[in-house]
Amino acid sequence: MKRFRNILRYIIVIALDVFMMVMFHSYINFLLLIGLIIFPFCSLVILKRVSENISLDIRTPLEPMYKKETFYVHITLSNPTYFPILNANINMMVENRFYLDFGEHTLNLPVRGRGETHVEYPVEMDYCGRFIVSVSHIILSDLLGIYEIKIPVSIQKECIVVPKGASKKEEAGIIYQNGVTEAMESKKKGYDFSEVTGIREYVPGDKLQNIHWKLSVKKEELMVKERTSVTAQQLNVLVDLINDESMCLESILELFDSVTRAFTEYNFPFTVYYYSSNFGELKDCFIGNEIQRKNCLEMILYDQSYKESGLVEDLFVKQYQGGTYLYIGCSNSLYDSENVIEGEGNALAQLRDGNLGTFGYN
Repeated sequence: MKRFRNILRYIIVIALDVFMMVMFHSYINFLLLIGLIIFPFCSLVILKRVSENISLDIRTPLEPMYKKETFYVHITLSNPTYFPILNANINMMVENRFYLDFGEHTLNLPVRGRGETHVEYPVEMDYCGRFIVSVSHIILSDLLGIYEIKIPVSIQKECIVVPKGASKKEEAGIIYQNGVTEAMESKKKGYDFSEVTGIREYVPGDKLQNIHWKLSVKKEELMVKERTSVTAQQLNVLVDLINDESMCLESILELFDSVTRAFTEYNFPFTVYYYSSNFGELKDCFIGNEIQRKNCLEMILYDQSYKESGLVEDLFVKQYQGGTYLYIGCSNSLYDSENVIEGEGNALAQLRDGNLGTFGYN
């Protein structure tokens, strides 16, 4: 519609010029008429020339950014020709891969000749996750706004947006000590704290609970998981990445950040477990310092949230035969505050025992 309006306006300008030339026998209007007829062709030549040489560059922050803090996406259009373009439309797709959420934005810019047009596009993310900005094409319009050229490009940049939880150092220290104490007592009772380190063929005498059933079916022979003992002098932390309608996951991530940051400040070792939607299995990462903690958080945000509750707990209990662990997720029942750290909304960090059921319930 806009294109037709521009054509109609240009025709009206030519008609008025012809009328003035006939009425006043003006030589100036005659020259102007020639210019008006030639100008659209010149505009197309300029558009074609620029479209063959223009380039786009996008830069996002290299370091993780905190949610609800403004950061900038730097957009640069480079035009090595001497000809300017008044309208360049950059169609951007903005995604949050962690929540599988996306939206489209169109940025309209004039392009200067023989130089660069630089724009800082402010972004403020309300949710954590993997922020992706991609551009598939640029649309350039000629100087009259009548003709357009679509230029395909393939640019994708990303930035990790992380939570920033409030300090809970004292509460985290207490719950860690309680968790390790419970783990030691469970170990004395004979519970098996172990991790899978390899797969081998079945040998008579192996426990049936260690058989890798899926792999055994594929190989048509029994395969067994090899396990090594895990010291009870550390705490297992399970983070539930469930995304419900109330967006409780945002509170879970903030509480996870608060608690695990406190653990590293105390130099407490721990292992984080989460269900990976990308791989369809339980993932773990051992954390002994702040760098490892940040890397683990980024790994989680490179994955995806899910709708089904209880996945991480069910898989952990089946794979490691229970034991004491710290569950970070949404509350769905009454609990004893002695073994719980409360977060925003319904988020909580709660010590649980996979063998006996959650301890701490009223």
